Amino acid sequence: MPKRPSKSMVIRFYVIRIAFVLAFIALAARFFYLQIIEHDKYEQLAVSQQTSDITVSAQRGTIYDVNGNALAVSATAHMVTIAPNKITDEETRIALSEGLAEILELKYEDVYAKANQKKSQYAVIARGVESDVIDKLTEFLSTSKKFSTAVSVTESAKRYYPHGNLLSTVLGFVGVDSQGLEGIEYMYDAYLKGTDGKIISSQNATGTSMPFEYEKYIDAEDGYDITLTVDLEVQYFLEKHIENTRVEHNVQSRVAGVVMNVKTGEVLAMSTKPDFDPNEYMVITDSLTLDYLEQFKNDEDDNAEYNKIYTDTVKSYWKNKIVSEQYDPGSTFKIFTSAMALEEGLVSVNENFFCSGNVKKGAVTYHCHKREGHGHETFLEALGNSCNPVFIALSERVGIEKFYNYITIFGLREKTNVGLPGEVSGLHHSLSSMSTYNLFSSSFGQTFQITGMQLIAGVSAIANGGTYMQPYIIKEITDSDGNIIVSNEPKEVRNVVSEKTAETLWEMLEFAVETNYKNTAYVEGYKIAGKTGTSEKVDNGSYENSKRIASFICFAPADDPEICVLVIVDEPNSEVQYGSLIAAPLGKDIMYDCLKHLNIEPNYEDGSSVQSVKIPYVRDISLAEAKSKLMAEGLTVKVVGEDLSDSTVTYQIPGSGKKLPVGGTVILYTNNEKVAYTTTVPSLVGKTAAECNTILAASDLNIKVVGANINFPDTVAVSQSPAAGEVVDKATVVTVTFE
Repeated sequence: MPKRPSKSMVIRFYVIRIAFVLAFIALAARFFYLQIIEHDKYEQLAVSQQTSDITVSAQRGTIYDVNGNALAVSATAHMVTIAPNKITDEETRIALSEGLAEILELKYEDVYAKANQKKSQYAVIARGVESDVIDKLTEFLSTSKKFSTAVSVTESAKRYYPHGNLLSTVLGFVGVDSQGLEGIEYMYDAYLKGTDGKIISSQNATGTSMPFEYEKYIDAEDGYDITLTVDLEVQYFLEKHIENTRVEHNVQSRVAGVVMNVKTGEVLAMSTKPDFDPNEYMVITDSLTLDYLEQFKNDEDDNAEYNKIYTDTVKSYWKNKIVSEQYDPGSTFKIFTSAMALEEGLVSVNENFFCSGNVKKGAVTYHCHKREGHGHETFLEALGNSCNPVFIALSERVGIEKFYNYITIFGLREKTNVGLPGEVSGLHHSLSSMSTYNLFSSSFGQTFQITGMQLIAGVSAIANGGTYMQPYIIKEITDSDGNIIVSNEPKEVRNVVSEKTAETLWEMLEFAVETNYKNTAYVEGYKIAGKTGTSEKVDNGSYENSKRIASFICFAPADDPEICVLVIVDEPNSEVQYGSLIAAPLGKDIMYDCLKHLNIEPNYEDGSSVQSVKIPYVRDISLAEAKSKLMAEGLTVKVVGEDLSDSTVTYQIPGSGKKLPVGGTVILYTNNEKVAYTTTVPSLVGKTAAECNTILAASDLNIKVVGANINFPDTVAVSQSPAAGEVVDKATVVTVTFE
């Protein structure tokens, strides 16, 4: 009979059995944890060990102007990467790092640090490498199989801005990874960037890539293209003129300008100077700024103060002043105060006022810029004179509540949502806290702030007949096949004033330009309506300083407005600081170029105004060449002396630089023929226009006609200047008035 196991053996058996069961449970739990709970984690680790991913950059979308000119493009470049875990020895690591650093113009220490990450499979050495550099790199890698095994070159995209600084504060720029960092590049990055692709390569246990059939290629999806409302030619005119003004008047806080189509709300141009080149966005290219920064350099190696100021300065140049900075609009705001009073029927154009030079309201005395006062003046004249006391009186009639409401209606409290990043809204008195003193100072554009974008949008609403149009700068966004993803069209937002009020202001603002800014903003042949502003600038919370902002806003043609121009000159450091002397000539030059570009021709009605041209210098050249130059300017020629093509012009009357009406006559003397400088003005009163023209031509004089219906047989000269019998220089223009 078998021997029964002892009690201790039974206990030991059960203990071992329980231990096995517990171990099995623990092992099963561990398997469950690893294969179920942590499945995704370990699957990813396995994939990362068995595969190698190389990113294929998507082509970033192109940005175009309204006429299809490329403003920001992505061209094919290359990205150089390294697989540190494939570098088998230190000698190879050093040699490879030295070669890469030299060819790619990088620091050896930086390249070696990446190559020395021995367990890493992937590290980016350089992006945006040009093809000629890749050719040199390929030649270098071919010298060693160890080099070519460790280094990969893939196509990527590099951002180019073919027009350099042009429109840079609007376009912005992208960083080294093609991510938008400023401007349109930043705000519309999600549309522009596209989706990167991948090349996934399988690897064996040693980390070596498997044959081609084990690779998987995921196509990149290119970004969308963006077309702006900006016209590149108008942009060029704007930037050329504001840069000239910045230099001429030594402007301390930048000059900004914007051009808008008043009928659609489209932004045609926008700029702030100084700006930057988005191809090298950390580099200051402005010579005046660089000269200023020189004072902060020292002999020390670090130049910490200089570097900080340099960096802060270049970053400040990235800002778009038109949308991101608020300022006191000054007298340009009087356009809105005028609109309020006219719309409410509180004033008539010819109502009489009296300006003594100041007006006292309670404890505060408000001054007119003309301290001795304007005396008696109509409302029409007061707007042209920019008379503060009159506008204080108008605001008192309007009242706080209506004044507050009109500011809202004109869009001066909210962002315009033009489609640009960094836009801010205006800073205004609240209705509950607005006092009569706030009302009075606001009437002439002080003690509150708006942006340039808000101002031009509001004035454009008046210029188009009273409708506030939604401002926009993005015309459309399209995919690579040309399908429209986003499209913006002109959008009416609300009515701000009646058409009658708007047209009354057109006439008043045209009168202001023709009378008060005749020498600075008037353009012969064009009807321009506008208003200047010279506002005091807040510094450390106070207006008690010498800093000024000169501005000018205008639209044209005044009888059927098409475009509006705003310029802001922030802190001119020159002898003159008034908007009428600094900003008005700037706005005029921009407006003139824009009107010509847009084929809006000058209108010289019924001979009442005749276009003039500057006479070129034509002495000491052949007669044939001189005639060609003068005729190209629309002038006619009278020759005294030998009239042969190869004759030399020895003298001209009038001299170069002087002006003549188109069709006027220049007298050319050849081969040292004796010059007769003067002639006697004949009598013209009672003669027809044709007779006057013949008589003056015989006397070597030019004619300027004033009056209408000059071709009617009963229209005759009633006066002339210079008077009959006066001795004048030949080619003098005689102004003849006809009735």
